[in-house]
Amino acid sequence: MKPAALRSASRFALLAMALSWPVFLAVDGWLLPRAAGRLDAASLAGLGLLGHLLAMAGPAIAALILWRRHPAPARPAWRWGRPADYLWLALGLLALRAGTLLVGGAVEPGTLHWRSAIEPGVGVILLGSLTVGWLAGLGEEVGWCAYLLPGLTPAFGRVGAVVIAGVIRGLWHLPLLLLPLLSALGRGELTPAAAVASGLAAALALALSNMLFGALLGWLWFKSASIPLAGWAHQWHDLARDAGLVLVIGAASSPTTALTWSVAIHALGLVALWSIHRARRLSSPTPQVASRRIGSHFHLLVLIMFAVTLAACAAPSAVTPGPSAPSTARPITTATRACRT
Repeated sequence: MKPAALRSASRFALLAMALSWPVFLAVDGWLLPRAAGRLDAASLAGLGLLGHLLAMAGPAIAALILWRRHPAPARPAWRWGRPADYLWLALGLLALRAGTLLVGGAVEPGTLHWRSAIEPGVGVILLGSLTVGWLAGLGEEVGWCAYLLPGLTPAFGRVGAVVIAGVIRGLWHLPLLLLPLLSALGRGELTPAAAVASGLAAALALALSNMLFGALLGWLWFKSASIPLAGWAHQWHDLARDAGLVLVIGAASSPTTALTWSVAIHALGLVALWSIHRARRLSSPTPQVASRRIGSHFHLLVLIMFAVTLAACAAPSAVTPGPSAPSTARPITTATRACRT
């Protein structure tokens, strides 16, 4: 059983990477650098948003292809879950982010600054996170939760499935951290040996970070078997993190705030992993085979949210530009999003 489960997971991992990595490399390694001097901030942010949305659909597309071609693991039914869970997840993640900002402001007084206005580029990021962020979260979690976890759990148990799926999730993000290293190597800022060492360290960090983040979503999946709820949790994690980065200039990127957010998310991941371990003897939600339901719902959400994205990117002037508070905040990059910190 274990070799068959590993073969299935390996097929999925290779297909998801084959679908997403070329998009990541093309968008972050070629398209955005070339467009940086030619497009305004709003257009550049919208271009990056569309590119990353396409790349993040890779795991879902891989899962849909493999479900069609291979009978196992069975395709789970589409379950919305309880409406209250959506509310509490969003509020809880926003409260956690607010807590890390308050800690940063308390430990480093004077670093908590709010923007006096939202620039167009920042507005596109926030609007995209509020709209297509759910679709992006679904694009990943259809693969990590709905495909990998049911396929790995019978052979490796819940904890083993979460660990293996988390490692695959982390390695899938690898191009986002390798591109800056390759760029530094090309400019002569890194030696080949240093670039290799940094790449291995990045792969290890991604695997561990995404394993703990995946434990949180895995715990939610085992409790609810709801694909849209897992995608929603992914969206609001990213939104809470990115909103803190773009709205609160100083404290959002201060060492104390960054460390507090990282420790909080990873500590919750450890708690989730322990909870999954404690509940290992309980029967997991039995996915119902539904040959078309996931595909049809996902395609409908793709069409709706893609239309919203196009409308948002076509009207960046609707967001009022203005000055921002001075600080030493780092820019938001895909490398920042790759590790769950």
